[in-house]
Amino acid sequence: MITDSRIKELALGLFKQESARDKQVKVGASDFSDPCEYHLAKKLKGFPGGEFKYWMGAKIGTATHEFLEKRIESVDLEAYPEFAGALVEETIVLGELDGYGVIKSKPDLVLVQGNHLVDWKTSKRDKSKKLQAVVHGLSEDADSMYSLKKYYAQAQIYAWGLNKAGTKIDACSLVFINRDGTYDPDVWTYTFDYDEEFALKMWARLVRVWAEIVGGKVLDEFPREKNCFNCKVLDA
Repeated sequence: MITDSRIKELALGLFKQESARDKQVKVGASDFSDPCEYHLAKKLKGFPGGEFKYWMGAKIGTATHEFLEKRIESVDLEAYPEFAGALVEETIVLGELDGYGVIKSKPDLVLVQGNHLVDWKTSKRDKSKKLQAVVHGLSEDADSMYSLKKYYAQAQIYAWGLNKAGTKIDACSLVFINRDGTYDPDVWTYTFDYDEEFALKMWARLVRVWAEIVGGKVLDEFPREKNCFNCKVLDA
């Protein structure tokens, strides 16, 4: 008989298998959208991320992405015509850093019919309430503002890359799905216009940080953000 502890090991082994996203070595939009230059520089330098104790939320997020990808394949296009011709997890080239390589990313969903980018985000109810309060101007919670800055920048970078590749994007939506949710309000959205100027600034920042690394700037000289999740949790 297989022991109880071994069954748990088998279950954890399935959960903890690395996905293609886990194995990504080079930076992508999710990295250089981060306001913390220290962790951007760390990723550019190729430092391994290390094992994160609180891994389950990310795995549930990956599973949610995979579920939605499969559902799009069988969606009723008469009821939801916006999904016709949608692009799902298709690789786009954002640019190239001399001496580093080509920077690529995979936007979650592109609604080609509506020139619209969708980025899935899994969250939790308590965090979602704080994020929504910031979006609606009811709060200035620092951690929530930090997260929204990163998510907003990531979507703008995707949209920029798509527009450069010939897929027109006029607007972006972040779709938040609560992992501990139970009904419709546990899925909520934040939609905003595409801002090319903002995306260009994000790319210019990446180019600058890489140039500073090439120029000999050491990792600890890059500024940290006090509300950076990696600084507060992962590094700790």
